Amino acid sequence: MPTLDPGVRLRSLSLSTPAKINLTLAVSNRRQDGFHDLHSVVIGVDRRDDVRCGGGASDGITVDCDERSIEPRTNLALIAAQLLAERFGATGNVRITLTKRIPIGAGLGGGSSDAAATLRACNKLWGLGLEDRVLAEIGAEIGSDVPLFFSLPAAILSGRGECVEPITFRWSGWVLLVLPDWSVSTRAVYEAWRGSDAADHGVTVAELSGCTSARTLAPLLFNDLEPAVFRVCPRVRALRDVVQSRIGGAVRVSGSGSALLQLFDDYERAVAAASAIDQASCPGVATSVVRAPVSCGDPVTEEF
Repeated sequence: MPTLDPGVRLRSLSLSTPAKINLTLAVSNRRQDGFHDLHSVVIGVDRRDDVRCGGGASDGITVDCDERSIEPRTNLALIAAQLLAERFGATGNVRITLTKRIPIGAGLGGGSSDAAATLRACNKLWGLGLEDRVLAEIGAEIGSDVPLFFSLPAAILSGRGECVEPITFRWSGWVLLVLPDWSVSTRAVYEAWRGSDAADHGVTVAELSGCTSARTLAPLLFNDLEPAVFRVCPRVRALRDVVQSRIGGAVRVSGSGSALLQLFDDYERAVAAASAIDQASCPGVATSVVRAPVSCGDPVTEEF
């Protein structure tokens, strides 16, 4: 039975785990299991949470998160560690420490990214030796987005999101993230989605993955959830309109929102666009310019 050996000096593993953005998101009708069929091209972006897993002072598995709005018992990182321990009989005290920089309810996959990072860290901490493929299958039981974070920097999602195919992506550059201080419920967005929101965009994966500049890539982006996001939270539409008027170009919603995004080839231009979004015109809104696409890093050993 795998366990944390108190005589072993290795006691902690840390990861810096990225956010994701949906470049395209096609949604089909609701399935019998209640989910919708999706087809989405997704990339990782360099807005990261820090996840540390190590020996804990108390019995069992615990989580300490600096985002107090997340209930510990619903924290996906905690659920991931508990499921892995239960599935493979791992024992020993583990304390998960999360430092959140990916906003919750923003369509950036922060909770799923934390869960994937926790699975990878605990897999190594407990010496389970499981392949990423197996960890991704376990992650799919936790949330549809979790398997994605074993296949970055770029991937195609299908099914309810749990079917993941890594792809080679030629473009690299910068993403301006517009981050309001309010969240949007993913469940509410999908419940508000209508079949008429889907459109025949005619964009192929080959076209997207072959683009080498933001100028050619940006016009291909689409999101079938945007109309539902705007119905559930009109503030997102209003923010999109203001941001678009100030910086120009196409501004898109990532996933089920509330985050907005725009692509850039040039860092200075991305920063200038971020500077144009001020508190006077967009109160309660932060901006972040991040590198993309990026992958998940390997667990880093910390000894003490």
